[in-house]
Amino acid sequence: MNKRRISRVLLIASFAVILILCGTVLAYMFRQTERIDNEFTPAHVSCKVVEEFDGVQKTSIKIKNTGNIDSYLRVRLVSYWVDADGNIAPKPSKMPEIALASGWIKGENNTYYYQQPVAPNTLTETLLSAPIILEKDENGYMQVLDVFAEAIQSKPHSAVIGSWGVTIDSNGNIVSQ
Repeated sequence: MNKRRISRVLLIASFAVILILCGTVLAYMFRQTERIDNEFTPAHVSCKVVEEFDGVQKTSIKIKNTGNIDSYLRVRLVSYWVDADGNIAPKPSKMPEIALASGWIKGENNTYYYQQPVAPNTLTETLLSAPIILEKDENGYMQVLDVFAEAIQSKPHSAVIGSWGVTIDSNGNIVSQ
């Protein structure tokens, strides 16, 4: 009889342990947690040219990072001639002399790189250390210098290096093309 009673007690204890374990597992599975909103803001890379031009000379060319992440910026200068009506003139163009300010380096094909990443809503230093004087000729043609700006996200550096073919030093500055 003792063996029977011990078996019965063990059987009841086993069922009790199983019920407790099942209750614990179910409680863990269905517990309520607070809702967490995961906000994701995609990166936006853009820039714009900010320049001072009085009709004859450009005294300042800066680029503004209008995106929402740090970006490297570069400009490409294109020179051509227009007639008095603003039509492109069939005249060979030459690039005016550019005196670079510190913080900028010259690349190929009239491209200039700002060496440091620029924070959102921030301007670069001016590209010019001296004004660019645009020419007029005896036929009424005027030289035009257009400034085209480009931006690329600053991280990862491999994206900048692969896209623009530049070298970036250990401080994160563009040092050469």
